[in-house]
Amino acid sequence: WFFQGMERMKYITYINISVKFIFTISVFVFIHHSSDFWIVPLLTSTGAIVAGVWSLYLVKKEFEVSFILQKKETLVHYLREAHHIFISNIAISLYTVSTTFILGLLTNNVIVGYFAAADKIIQAFKGLMGPVSQAIYPYIAKKVSHSKDEGLKFIRKVTFYVALFTSMVSLFIFMFSNFLVNLLLGEQYYHSVVILKILALMPLLIGLSNIFGIQTMLNFDRKKAFSKVLIAGSIISLILSFILVPLYAHIGSAISVLITESFITVAMFIYLQRNGLKIIGENSHV
Repeated sequence: WFFQGMERMKYITYINISVKFIFTISVFVFIHHSSDFWIVPLLTSTGAIVAGVWSLYLVKKEFEVSFILQKKETLVHYLREAHHIFISNIAISLYTVSTTFILGLLTNNVIVGYFAAADKIIQAFKGLMGPVSQAIYPYIAKKVSHSKDEGLKFIRKVTFYVALFTSMVSLFIFMFSNFLVNLLLGEQYYHSVVILKILALMPLLIGLSNIFGIQTMLNFDRKKAFSKVLIAGSIISLILSFILVPLYAHIGSAISVLITESFITVAMFIYLQRNGLKIIGENSHV
């Protein structure tokens, strides 16, 4: 967060690439048998600790930022300021994690495996948006702080390119779902193909909801509305999961995820259009 705010993304790049490269090499060096599975979380934890300590060192050395204990009043102020984001993160975790949990609760491990395998492929493609989101957030925040109209203009441009890119990714996943499952998972996961086809629209939906929610609603201080949409999405996800999973098992979970993410994306878009932050249409004075 510090490096993003200071617009020094190179530090994030150096640290992430170095740590992940070392982690990948370590997997081949230290893991040789199935009994070595416990080494994987150890390597993951060690990598996170090294990245954290390295980052703190750079913050002190390169930016001369010293760490001091804060007053209770200061902490309370920022906790209150950020409580909508905190609630939003809980809501996101609820509707992303609960789907697999409910599927396991109402079916069996094999069914969960089919769903989780397809979801992993979606998460891999979703990861393509992560660096973009991290890179443009502080830039949009700076633009909005100088001129809200200019910030909104830039968001409109970004929305077009994000929609174009993610729609191509979604189309690719849908058209080559059989190939992707066979290549990445193996023929024994052929039941995951239909799930992948249902979830193929997710990169587009997630890309747009990221622009509407994180990049726009948060930067324009619409945190309360942002959290309300995500809480509503979580409730819808829970209801749909308990209805659809008993009827359609893993396919029901995939439909539940798709409907939930569609609701969140559309709800955010409608809110912005109705509250002077039009993504499509003429400029509004905000």
